[in-house]
Amino acid sequence: MEWNAVPATVARWRSMKVKLGLKPSAEVKWSLPSDHPTRRALQRSKRTTRDLSAEAIGFLASSEMCFVVVVMFEQRQMHLWRILWPKASVRDFYCEGFRYLLQRAAEEVVETGAAGCVVVCDTPELGSKEFRRGSIKRGRRAVEQAYAEWYSLGVGEGPGRLGRGGVLRSIGFHPSILVGDATYHDMLQMADVVVGATRDWVASITGGKPDPWVTRQMKLLVSRFRQKHGQPSFWGDGLVIWPWQNQLWWALKKNLEG
Repeated sequence: MEWNAVPATVARWRSMKVKLGLKPSAEVKWSLPSDHPTRRALQRSKRTTRDLSAEAIGFLASSEMCFVVVVMFEQRQMHLWRILWPKASVRDFYCEGFRYLLQRAAEEVVETGAAGCVVVCDTPELGSKEFRRGSIKRGRRAVEQAYAEWYSLGVGEGPGRLGRGGVLRSIGFHPSILVGDATYHDMLQMADVVVGATRDWVASITGGKPDPWVTRQMKLLVSRFRQKHGQPSFWGDGLVIWPWQNQLWWALKKNLEG
């Protein structure tokens, strides 16, 4: 999305909240805790969290935004890993998933002729101690350090194989990431809904118990997933699953086609 389109998008997002009886400043999340102020406000208006989620999905599906979601799966033998590195957790994969997303953002900047890109992250809670093994990093500065490297040296090629190595500095990316919080940042709230819906959809298929309501929401949402270099459409482009799981891949496709 072009930077100058953000204010109008945020204004429409806030109008959606008001229509549901919420304050414009209310935090929107795909999964609201039982004691969350937004959930309580919905209850006072005789609305449900699914009413909010459906409205949010409808808003996003009708927008001009382009989405990329990276789903990362645990693949380590944790009973052995934790003996050697007790602080290791699934958050070690955060930077790797972030890299796949930035590869696609870099391609989008080049292909659309955009002047550059500003990257805003929801506060990454990756722990307080440094943890480094190969390309997977963990620690308070892990994201900033990884981004600084990609900015100067390249984030790698995305699915379009542009061949430029993804040097973010050369295509106008902001020199550092910006950190926000979804409690007040409306664009991060939108991202939370996209990620949360995709997470629940993949989890339901992985668990062998597809949720028809979640599937209906995803059928709307995937229309806005990046689909320039997928296999086909958004598969492998707007939606990335790592490591590769062939059986899950085909199960997800079958679920959307049903």
